[in-house]
Amino acid sequence: MTAGPTPSLTWWAESAPPEDAEISPSRSGGPAPSNARMYDYLLGGKDNYAPDRDLTEWALRRCPVVGRLVQANRGFLDHAAALLAEDAGLRQFVDIGCGLPVSGGANVGDIVRRADPSCRVAYVDNDPMVLAHARALLAVDANTGAFEGDVRDPAALLADPGLRALIDLSEPVGVLLTGVLDGITDEDDPRGIVRTLVEALPPGSRMVVTHAERTPELEAIAGLPQNPDLPFCPRSLEAVTEICGGLEMAAPYPARLPLPHAVHTTGPVPLIGCIGRVPG
Repeated sequence: MTAGPTPSLTWWAESAPPEDAEISPSRSGGPAPSNARMYDYLLGGKDNYAPDRDLTEWALRRCPVVGRLVQANRGFLDHAAALLAEDAGLRQFVDIGCGLPVSGGANVGDIVRRADPSCRVAYVDNDPMVLAHARALLAVDANTGAFEGDVRDPAALLADPGLRALIDLSEPVGVLLTGVLDGITDEDDPRGIVRTLVEALPPGSRMVVTHAERTPELEAIAGLPQNPDLPFCPRSLEAVTEICGGLEMAAPYPARLPLPHAVHTTGPVPLIGCIGRVPG
């Protein structure tokens, strides 16, 4: 696992050299940038503000691969959700750190219900804007809910009464952790988070993880002093494998993304994908 301080996009923007001063998000007004809105901007969404766009563009100039990384992350989420519903036969899902809804019928609920319209989906996030959008646009039927929860407290997240009323933890569950654990510092123990989730899930459950890989491409935006608002912690393949050590990995995982058969791929990006089974 990568040791040392945790970088932050907010810190990078505020620490930019003088020639970047005119685009510093700290000077553009509006709310502080958020991961969810920056992700939305990179996916072509409209639920973002000037500080989110400024900060994202700042990062893209220093590490252009970030744009492809986000696209690969979303593509893998779609692929994995379909795989769990169609091939593994799962009918209930928990999307942790779900982010803002995407347009075009490609949210987790839309994908898994192509296999079975009765699939139940719990969207979980700790961002008030994300929750407001999820409750208005996604949680519109009895088989869908949006719940406040923080992945850093996985036991409390799974103990939410509303989530437990929707998701039966005595039956296999698909848990999605895409683009989440690289926002968790070593001090918040990502391996412990995964272990707690695995121990709470029944055998036969599946967990999907994506995680930014620490490579020379991301060195420009890694290893900077910690900012608690937007931590970003790319880790090595070995560290991600260790974090997911409690899962029985399906071949070819862990794997660098996008997968070779992915549509519109132009080669791997510094992103690791995992699909694992809860043993037992």
